[in-house]
Amino acid sequence: MISWQRCGIFALFLLIFAQAAVAEEKPLVGLISKAQHAITIDGKLEEWEGAFVTPLNSTHPDMVNRATHIYYLWDKDALYIGVRALDTNPTHISDENALYDGDAIEFYLDARQGADLGKPDWAVGTLHAFFTAITGHEIKPRFHVRDLPIFKGLVLQGVQLAAVRTSDGYTMEFKLPWANFPTIQPKAGITLGIDIEMGSADGGHRIHRTFAYSSPTSVGTPATHGRVLLVDKVDMSGVKPYSRALCAFDAAIPGNYGRINGIACLSPTISGVVKKIEARLLNAGGDVVKNGENSHIVTRADHWTMWYGEWETYDLPAGTYTLILTARDANNNILVERTRRVLLEP
Repeated sequence: MISWQRCGIFALFLLIFAQAAVAEEKPLVGLISKAQHAITIDGKLEEWEGAFVTPLNSTHPDMVNRATHIYYLWDKDALYIGVRALDTNPTHISDENALYDGDAIEFYLDARQGADLGKPDWAVGTLHAFFTAITGHEIKPRFHVRDLPIFKGLVLQGVQLAAVRTSDGYTMEFKLPWANFPTIQPKAGITLGIDIEMGSADGGHRIHRTFAYSSPTSVGTPATHGRVLLVDKVDMSGVKPYSRALCAFDAAIPGNYGRINGIACLSPTISGVVKKIEARLLNAGGDVVKNGENSHIVTRADHWTMWYGEWETYDLPAGTYTLILTARDANNNILVERTRRVLLEP
């Protein structure tokens, strides 16, 4: 006869196993590559070759005030976050207690390991913090940890933050030593939970925000942070699973004429090896009904590799269609691939 005590132990085992399985099964959405050189925290992003970079807001209609590249690197000592932002009026007029309320970054990290990674509660090994390059309208970086009970009295050691004004915005560098997180021993193959939230102010308080990997749910729980892998370097043959992070893709149907306009931004991580981009429009049955027209790649503001294309649709019946954008290297291998659903109305 099985005792209730044994049943309880067995149930507890199943719960722990289930938690571990969930932690393991959550897909990887990005990478953090190892720094090739020592990183000098001066705000200039000069030693960031080989970084994994996520383009945020790069397809926004007001690109000159929204587009941001987020750079990720690590070494044995620290995690590094770099920011390159387009902004005609960098502004942060809020005080330290509302550091999110302006042109600023919200930074989310879960450095717990094993079954603890991705647990819902903020705990030792997690962090929610804010940093900005701006005070008022001047380049004067600031950093602040979120006011939560678990972080009360937390003093982060060795944090460095620097920023510089550029002709079209600003760049910023942030160093967070691993010593602040006893839950992790950094090495290639380690998985972290992470998210980056970029806020935009346009001269006043925050009016827009976007997330690299998740959504506003990251504010409430580390469980929704994106899973990223520490690697020695980015292997271009294996970046397709990270297409969403490496290639922003959007589409719009303007006016009354039958046309779809497409826009994409290639991450600096892959832009140098992309040799061809295919743009296809598929019907509900999966048949290609149109290929992209007038496709071209241009560089904007020196660092943003943009693709533009269009599809004429006046001769297609109403219905739901799928856009597929595929970027290939010199050997015709797929680097990244993005899809969008569009509805053609009668």
